[in-house]
Amino acid sequence: MKDYYIVYTKDGCPYCDKAIGTLREQKQPFMVGNLTHNPELLDEVKQQNEMTTVPIVQYIVHKEVPWNERPMPHPMLVGGSDDLVKHFEDPGEEPEEGENEEEN
Repeated sequence: MKDYYIVYTKDGCPYCDKAIGTLREQKQPFMVGNLTHNPELLDEVKQQNEMTTVPIVQYIVHKEVPWNERPMPHPMLVGGSDDLVKHFEDPGEEPEEGENEEEN
């Protein structure tokens, strides 16, 4: 399976639109998780990623694990929309687990 991005969003969020536009411009595979109508899940995703705003962009890489024949998805936080732009400006730098910068 190929690696891909997930963008957690809410309706009416211009930063979310910017993140999605960036991924389209970069021709990257991505999925959108619109959590407008599920505020409890949105709060959980924010807490797990130590983020306070949307979008929350994760890069899903597939890693080999000893207990499974197939590579398992492993989410890595990219951050918000500005972090995503920086991620593509410096492609040699992979996001790290737990790395984030707050986005307004």
